[in-house]
Amino acid sequence: MLKELRVDPDKCTHCKTCAYVCFTNVIEWDEEGEIPYAKYPLDCQVCCICEAACPEEALTVIPDWSKKYFPRYISTMGGSDV
Repeated sequence: MLKELRVDPDKCTHCKTCAYVCFTNVIEWDEEGEIPYAKYPLDCQVCCICEAACPEEALTVIPDWSKKYFPRYISTMGGSDV
């Protein structure tokens, strides 16, 4: 889950790569402000593909580690609720 998507407006070149590579469609493009924003932060998988794909390193993904990410029945991190 995404806590914050930080965008450095001085580095962003408006290429929209971050929105194109987001496979969960969390990132949308604000046409008026000409900047990406997190439209669906709860759907973010914190894969950071958007951050890695940005050619200008203008994005920073800030995860919300206080939230539970994977149900115990599909997680490999433990739990015996199968």
